[in-house]
Amino acid sequence: MIISAGNDIVDLQAIDTKRTSEPRFYTKFITGPETQLHSQPQLAGMPIECFVWLLWSVKESVYKFAQRHNPDLVFSPSKIVVEHIASTLSIARTTKGPIEFQGFDDQSCYNSTIAFNQHTFYSRSVITSGFIVTVVNNSDNFEKIYWGVKPIDNSNPAYQSIKVREFILKKLGTFFESDQLNIIKSPSGCPILCDGLNEITVPVSLAHHGQYVAYAFLFGG
Repeated sequence: MIISAGNDIVDLQAIDTKRTSEPRFYTKFITGPETQLHSQPQLAGMPIECFVWLLWSVKESVYKFAQRHNPDLVFSPSKIVVEHIASTLSIARTTKGPIEFQGFDDQSCYNSTIAFNQHTFYSRSVITSGFIVTVVNNSDNFEKIYWGVKPIDNSNPAYQSIKVREFILKKLGTFFESDQLNIIKSPSGCPILCDGLNEITVPVSLAHHGQYVAYAFLFGG
């Protein structure tokens, strides 16, 4: 089994709702069969803009997961096909402040099954009034995946990058007794966890959008 991590975050206050709702926008990355998923009873109450960005976050997360082991992979969202979405609750949820969890057993979320490059992936997505966050795995078992979301007060890309690293490194510091934990980028842009100059074989994934940052990592897998 490939060991990796993939996640994504969408700040719902930073999207263009009108543009998102137009077929000429979302059909660039959502296929015809995928659009039919929105008519399922469990998604009937979901605004179209949330549905569109839910699928985007799932596809982005799958790409991040796969790209770690395929550095030359090009992001082609229409080739990452969401085949099924199951819901455990409505999206009427508000969240303030940072949230951090292990797995999704206690979470109200959307569970998706995705096909890409002859492989099957699984995702968990939490939707609140402020954001959509997705985590992907190539197993339908998320018990060893740690994830978190945190609001920030500045959407500047450099600031986002700093804050998401601070966020995940603080969490990882509870697992490793080191003051030299850091995250570097591989030549393809994939985040790599290191202790000083030595790589640690814990796959990490980082995401930021608008005024939110998010992380996911696999530990103990």
